[in-house]
Amino acid sequence: MKFWTIAFLVLLLPLAVYADVSFEAGVHVETEAENASAAKDAAMKKAHREAFLKVAARLTTIDNVTALDQLTDEQLLHFIQEVSVVAERSGVKTYQADLNVKINENLLKQYMQENNMIEVVSAPAQVLIVPIFSDTLYPDKVVWEDGNVWRQAWLDKGLIKAGTYDFMVVADNEVNRKLLSAEPIDTKTYHQLAAANRIKNIFSVDAVRAGGHTLVVIIKELSTGTEKRIMVTSDDGEPFDKAIAESVGYISSVMQGHTVSESMHQGKQVFVYYFDRLTEWLDMEKRLNNVPQIKNVRMLAMGGNQVKIEIEFSGSENRLKSSLRNAGIYLQIVDGNYILR
Repeated sequence: MKFWTIAFLVLLLPLAVYADVSFEAGVHVETEAENASAAKDAAMKKAHREAFLKVAARLTTIDNVTALDQLTDEQLLHFIQEVSVVAERSGVKTYQADLNVKINENLLKQYMQENNMIEVVSAPAQVLIVPIFSDTLYPDKVVWEDGNVWRQAWLDKGLIKAGTYDFMVVADNEVNRKLLSAEPIDTKTYHQLAAANRIKNIFSVDAVRAGGHTLVVIIKELSTGTEKRIMVTSDDGEPFDKAIAESVGYISSVMQGHTVSESMHQGKQVFVYYFDRLTEWLDMEKRLNNVPQIKNVRMLAMGGNQVKIEIEFSGSENRLKSSLRNAGIYLQIVDGNYILR
């Protein structure tokens, strides 16, 4: 990817569809170094990168986020518009802080446009919501019953779009009714729901009325079991709209975190490539080095018309397989050995 010539252009392109995307991200960092100053410097670099990738994940695909992660700390610094400290603590050799980082919207959009990262934005990822409701006066939980005013509030919103995510309420049909009740949703039920609805990103959103204008909302990511509790109060009526907005914001953050975590993952794997002529291997080596996700290709051994190499890559192994396929390189696993074709 080429770096840009710094200039502020008027972007009258499809980027306008991202007008409602936030270009700020909250991050938590903890670092240790030879002294407090070095620890803080390392923490800031880490915070810049994490926030930058979080924001980028709202605009483009994970492949492009992985490519953006290849930018150096110095290059990333151009995108940082503002950093505010929410809380911090410094030790003799440590530094930890909660920071809010604002990314320069114009520069990021311009850079993505120049590097063709706008055209490849895929369809929004789908998020399935399972709204469950109960009242302190009537402790029984409801999912499909008419008394589930929380579910109706979600339905009244219609399709909710947030960044690159589409939020939809689980459909009232025979299959879903058999799978879902007010009982806790276990791993088996999650997989059945995911298969039946063809959506893997499923969150139960359990709202408990705790007073006239207060809701306690328990948000659970069914694939991991991770939970988050929030309390929402509205002084001017029902708190449902506010609770939905806060739930969508939290879930979007979780989804973006998954994207960033996958893109920042670093891995190594040994591969074998068989060839008839040495020129075939030289061509393969060149193609491997042109795969953005691959950080380094190191030869371990060569002989008998085969070469053994170690590849360092970013992102998950499945993502690497996809990137290799896009480059016309196919991976087979034979008796535990990774073979490139």
